[in-house]
Amino acid sequence: MGKKINTKLDKLMNLMQSKLPRPEDVLFIILLAFCAIYGLLLYGIGEKIKNEAITPLVKTASAFEQKVTTMVSDKPIKEMIPFISQRDEKTASFLVAIAKKESNWGKFSPKKDGKECFNYWGYRGTYNQTKSGYSCFDSPAQAVNVVGNRIDELVAQEIDTPQEMIVWKCGRSCAKHRTYDVNKWIQDVALYVDKIKKE
Repeated sequence: MGKKINTKLDKLMNLMQSKLPRPEDVLFIILLAFCAIYGLLLYGIGEKIKNEAITPLVKTASAFEQKVTTMVSDKPIKEMIPFISQRDEKTASFLVAIAKKESNWGKFSPKKDGKECFNYWGYRGTYNQTKSGYSCFDSPAQAVNVVGNRIDELVAQEIDTPQEMIVWKCGRSCAKHRTYDVNKWIQDVALYVDKIKKE
Protein backbone atom coordinates (compact mmCIF):
# COMPACT_ATOMS: atom_id res chain seq x y z
CA MET A 1 0.00 0.00 0.00
CA GLY A 2 2.85 2.40 0.84
CA LYS A 3 4.42 1.70 -2.51
CA LYS A 4 1.14 2.51 -4.26
CA ILE A 5 0.86 5.86 -2.44
CA ASN A 6 4.44 6.75 -3.34
CA THR A 7 3.75 5.99 -6.98
CA LYS A 8 0.62 8.16 -6.93
CA LEU A 9 2.57 10.95 -5.19
CA ASP A 10 5.33 10.69 -7.79
CA LYS A 11 2.76 10.90 -10.60
CA LEU A 12 1.13 13.92 -8.93
CA MET A 13 4.51 15.67 -8.50
CA ASN A 14 5.45 14.97 -12.12
CA LEU A 15 2.09 16.31 -13.26
CA MET A 16 2.54 19.50 -11.19
CA GLN A 17 6.06 20.03 -12.46
CA SER A 18 4.99 19.59 -16.05
CA LYS A 19 2.24 22.25 -15.59
CA LEU A 20 4.53 24.90 -13.97
CA PRO A 21 6.75 26.86 -16.38
CA ARG A 22 10.47 26.79 -15.84
CA PRO A 23 12.03 30.05 -14.44
CA GLU A 24 13.94 30.67 -17.68
CA ASP A 25 10.69 30.40 -19.64
CA VAL A 26 9.08 33.02 -17.36
CA LEU A 27 12.09 35.31 -17.77
CA PHE A 28 11.96 34.90 -21.56
CA ILE A 29 8.25 35.82 -21.64
CA ILE A 30 8.88 38.94 -19.49
CA LEU A 31 11.77 39.98 -21.71
CA LEU A 32 9.69 39.43 -24.84
CA ALA A 33 6.84 41.55 -23.40
CA PHE A 34 9.28 44.31 -22.44
CA CYS A 35 10.77 44.36 -25.95
CA ALA A 36 7.31 44.55 -27.52
CA ILE A 37 6.26 47.46 -25.28
CA TYR A 38 9.56 49.28 -25.85
CA GLY A 39 9.27 48.74 -29.62
CA LEU A 40 5.76 50.17 -29.65
CA LEU A 41 6.93 53.14 -27.61
CA LEU A 42 9.79 53.85 -30.02
CA TYR A 43 7.46 53.46 -32.99
CA GLY A 44 5.05 55.98 -31.44
CA ILE A 45 7.84 58.47 -30.81
CA GLY A 46 9.10 57.99 -34.37
CA GLU A 47 5.64 58.69 -35.78
CA LYS A 48 5.32 61.79 -33.64
CA ILE A 49 8.70 63.12 -34.81
CA LYS A 50 7.88 62.28 -38.43
CA ASN A 51 4.62 64.23 -38.24
CA GLU A 52 6.12 67.32 -36.59
CA ALA A 53 7.08 70.28 -38.72
CA ILE A 54 10.79 70.31 -39.44
CA THR A 55 12.45 73.58 -38.48
CA PRO A 56 15.91 74.08 -39.97
CA LEU A 57 18.65 74.89 -37.49
CA VAL A 58 20.10 77.94 -39.17
CA LYS A 59 22.17 80.24 -37.01
CA THR A 60 21.55 83.85 -37.86
CA ALA A 61 24.47 86.19 -37.46
CA SER A 62 24.24 88.78 -34.70
CA ALA A 63 24.27 92.47 -35.58
CA PHE A 64 27.86 92.64 -34.33
CA GLU A 65 28.88 89.68 -36.49
CA GLN A 66 27.22 91.18 -39.58
CA LYS A 67 28.83 94.58 -38.95
CA VAL A 68 32.34 93.17 -38.55
CA THR A 69 31.96 90.74 -41.47
CA THR A 70 31.05 93.67 -43.72
CA MET A 71 33.94 95.72 -42.33
CA VAL A 72 36.68 93.12 -42.88
CA SER A 73 35.40 92.20 -46.35
CA ASP A 74 37.50 89.38 -47.75
CA LYS A 75 40.52 89.63 -45.42
CA PRO A 76 41.77 86.41 -43.75
CA ILE A 77 40.31 87.39 -40.38
CA LYS A 78 36.83 86.86 -41.85
CA GLU A 79 36.91 83.16 -40.94
CA MET A 80 37.48 84.16 -37.30
CA ILE A 81 34.44 86.43 -37.02
CA PRO A 82 32.11 83.68 -35.68
CA PHE A 83 34.60 83.04 -32.85
CA ILE A 84 35.29 86.73 -32.22
CA SER A 85 31.56 87.54 -32.06
CA GLN A 86 31.14 85.07 -29.17
CA ARG A 87 33.42 87.21 -27.01
CA ASP A 88 32.46 90.15 -24.81
CA GLU A 89 31.85 93.16 -27.08
CA LYS A 90 34.76 95.17 -25.67
CA THR A 91 37.17 92.26 -26.12
CA ALA A 92 35.77 91.54 -29.58
CA SER A 93 36.24 95.20 -30.56
CA PHE A 94 39.88 95.08 -29.49
CA LEU A 95 40.41 91.77 -31.29
CA VAL A 96 39.22 93.37 -34.53
CA ALA A 97 40.95 96.74 -34.04
CA ILE A 98 44.35 95.37 -32.97
CA ALA A 99 44.29 92.81 -35.80
CA LYS A 100 43.68 95.65 -38.25
CA LYS A 101 46.68 97.57 -36.90
CA GLU A 102 49.06 94.63 -36.49
CA SER A 103 48.39 92.61 -39.66
CA ASN A 104 45.77 94.40 -41.78
CA TRP A 105 43.30 91.71 -40.63
CA GLY A 106 45.62 88.83 -41.42
CA LYS A 107 47.04 90.04 -44.71
CA PHE A 108 50.53 90.23 -43.15
CA SER A 109 50.99 87.66 -40.41
CA PRO A 110 53.64 85.25 -39.15
CA LYS A 111 54.14 81.85 -40.73
CA LYS A 112 56.04 78.85 -39.42
CA ASP A 113 57.53 76.30 -41.81
CA GLY A 114 55.29 77.76 -44.52
CA LYS A 115 52.17 77.20 -42.40
CA GLU A 116 49.69 79.94 -41.45
CA CYS A 117 49.90 80.82 -37.74
CA PHE A 118 46.52 82.59 -37.47
CA ASN A 119 48.27 85.23 -35.35
CA TYR A 120 46.86 88.51 -36.60
CA TRP A 121 47.60 90.48 -33.40
CA GLY A 122 51.39 90.25 -33.12
CA TYR A 123 50.84 88.08 -30.03
CA ARG A 124 54.03 86.79 -28.42
CA GLY A 125 53.21 83.92 -26.12
CA THR A 126 54.96 80.72 -25.15
CA TYR A 127 52.90 78.46 -27.41
CA ASN A 128 54.60 77.10 -30.56
CA GLN A 129 56.77 80.16 -31.17
CA THR A 130 58.12 81.24 -34.52
CA LYS A 131 61.81 82.18 -34.77
CA SER A 132 60.81 85.80 -34.15
CA GLY A 133 58.87 84.89 -30.99
CA TYR A 134 55.27 85.05 -32.21
CA SER A 135 52.83 82.33 -31.18
CA CYS A 136 51.86 80.06 -34.05
CA PHE A 137 48.33 78.79 -33.43
CA ASP A 138 46.86 75.58 -34.81
CA SER A 139 43.49 77.05 -35.78
CA PRO A 140 41.51 80.28 -35.95
CA ALA A 141 39.45 79.18 -32.93
CA GLN A 142 42.56 78.59 -30.81
CA ALA A 143 44.00 81.97 -31.86
CA VAL A 144 40.84 83.86 -30.89
CA ASN A 145 40.60 81.93 -27.64
CA VAL A 146 44.19 82.58 -26.51
CA VAL A 147 44.41 86.20 -27.64
CA GLY A 148 40.84 86.95 -26.50
CA ASN A 149 41.62 85.56 -23.04
CA ARG A 150 44.69 87.82 -22.82
CA ILE A 151 42.64 90.87 -23.80
CA ASP A 152 39.99 89.82 -21.23
CA GLU A 153 42.73 89.83 -18.57
CA LEU A 154 43.84 93.34 -19.56
CA VAL A 155 40.26 94.64 -19.59
CA ALA A 156 39.74 93.11 -16.12
CA GLN A 157 42.74 95.20 -14.98
CA GLU A 158 40.91 98.28 -16.32
CA ILE A 159 43.14 98.51 -19.37
CA ASP A 160 40.16 99.11 -21.56
CA THR A 161 40.83 102.08 -23.83
CA PRO A 162 43.12 102.24 -26.86
CA GLN A 163 45.39 104.63 -24.90
CA GLU A 164 45.74 102.10 -22.07
CA MET A 165 45.87 99.13 -24.43
CA ILE A 166 49.19 100.47 -25.79
CA VAL A 167 50.73 97.90 -23.43
CA TRP A 168 49.90 95.49 -26.25
CA LYS A 169 52.51 97.21 -28.40
CA CYS A 170 55.00 98.45 -25.81
CA GLY A 171 54.75 96.18 -22.83
CA ARG A 172 55.44 97.95 -19.53
CA SER A 173 57.09 100.96 -21.10
CA CYS A 174 56.99 102.75 -24.44
CA ALA A 175 60.36 104.44 -23.76
CA LYS A 176 62.08 102.41 -26.51
CA HIS A 177 59.39 103.27 -29.09
CA ARG A 178 59.12 106.43 -31.13
CA THR A 179 56.40 108.78 -29.91
CA TYR A 180 54.95 108.96 -33.43
CA ASP A 181 54.62 105.14 -33.60
CA VAL A 182 52.96 104.96 -30.18
CA ASN A 183 50.48 107.72 -31.02
CA LYS A 184 49.74 106.18 -34.44
CA TRP A 185 49.05 102.79 -32.86
CA ILE A 186 46.63 104.37 -30.37
CA GLN A 187 44.96 106.43 -33.10
CA ASP A 188 44.49 103.50 -35.47
CA VAL A 189 43.18 101.11 -32.80
CA ALA A 190 40.82 103.81 -31.49
CA LEU A 191 39.53 104.42 -35.03
CA TYR A 192 38.39 100.80 -35.43
CA VAL A 193 37.12 100.40 -31.87
CA ASP A 194 34.95 103.48 -32.50
CA LYS A 195 33.83 102.24 -35.93
CA ILE A 196 32.66 98.98 -34.41
CA LYS A 197 30.73 100.81 -31.67
CA LYS A 198 29.07 103.32 -34.01
CA GLU A 199 28.10 101.16 -36.99
